[in-house]
Amino acid sequence: MVRARSRLPPTGQLQALWALATDPVRRLVEDIHTRIIGEVLAEAETEHRWVRVGADSTVQRARPGVIAARFRHYENRDGMPLLHDHVVLSVKVRRQDDRWGTLHTRSFLEYAVALSELYNQRLMEEICRALDLATVPRYPTAGQRPVMELAGIPEQLIDWAATRNKATMQRLAELAAQYQKRTRQPLTTKIRQRLTARASHETRPAKKTSQPLPALQERWRDGAVALVGEEVVHNLLRLARLAAAAIRTTVRTAVDVAAAALEITAIVAVHHGGRFRHRHLLAEARRYLTRTLPGHTAPPHTDTAITAAAIRDHCIPGDPPNPNKPMPLAHRIFTPAWAPNSPRSSTAPAAHRIHHRARAEAARRTALARAEAQQRLPARQQEHTPQAAPQQPPLPAPGQAPGGRSQ
Repeated sequence: MVRARSRLPPTGQLQALWALATDPVRRLVEDIHTRIIGEVLAEAETEHRWVRVGADSTVQRARPGVIAARFRHYENRDGMPLLHDHVVLSVKVRRQDDRWGTLHTRSFLEYAVALSELYNQRLMEEICRALDLATVPRYPTAGQRPVMELAGIPEQLIDWAATRNKATMQRLAELAAQYQKRTRQPLTTKIRQRLTARASHETRPAKKTSQPLPALQERWRDGAVALVGEEVVHNLLRLARLAAAAIRTTVRTAVDVAAAALEITAIVAVHHGGRFRHRHLLAEARRYLTRTLPGHTAPPHTDTAITAAAIRDHCIPGDPPNPNKPMPLAHRIFTPAWAPNSPRSSTAPAAHRIHHRARAEAARRTALARAEAQQRLPARQQEHTPQAAPQQPPLPAPGQAPGGRSQ
């Protein structure tokens, strides 16, 4: 069967809480996890069903309905806690003429990141609401955007469970050094993604015989107690609630859609070279909500409202439109309205300030990523690894500090 496959796992500290919590808390996490997967599939079925029809390959929306199979795993290949579901989708869908067609998988998979961000946002919102918790940013990989994790859960438990990530990152550092030695070029985002996929595949161990979940939980608990102590493991949820109580009273719960639209446009313009699509803005809007509302639930459809405002107020078409072949919103290319030769410049001063701040943050993360990759290499490899040419730091906007706050 032709299929598209996706994997949906919670974040690291939620994995630790799920693995070490009592049975009622564990079942609550699993129930919310299942429900949010349903929300993600509902959006995929509603918004991203496209087929190509006719000799000119015209893009049309398919009729509602997809066939999907979901199965759950509780551990990674090293036997450590990793609650995650695999979802397999059939690409056969009904066209508007009621004939069977093939899902436009490229368009569907291009929204995988936006769907993943929806899962992360909604999962954290519901977990925090149900358990009185809050989130904080964590930077697991230098040079990458932060991941929002549960506050109050010791980071040692993430490192304890993330055995696959350790092996992948170590192999990635070796592959990155080989690439730079061969090409004498710095790593781009796309090259890093490809090398990460290769490193994950090369370090993946063989599958082991599955064990019952109670047996896994007993082993996980023994390992966690040996690492952080019985008292911490026993009071894990209480520690998270104490940390959340201090956070939830100091954060805002209202969303300024106009300010959010400007900020996500500037960030996306920097990270995607000034040319981007609707999916990039939608994913960034969901990251923005997760970051600015730690533990609070965003009003329904706020993410789409921010994305629409960004396109309406701060973006212009990147390619000339073809009136004879209208293009769906998902396939259009945009550039920021403050780009050179833009006919719209009313938002330029505020936009330039955020744009320069985003550039400075991107440059800082790139430098951190290079330094971290260099530290992971053995000493002999470091001696023979070419150094990337130093980049000039971006000029800050008038009145703006060069560093800016984190995006």
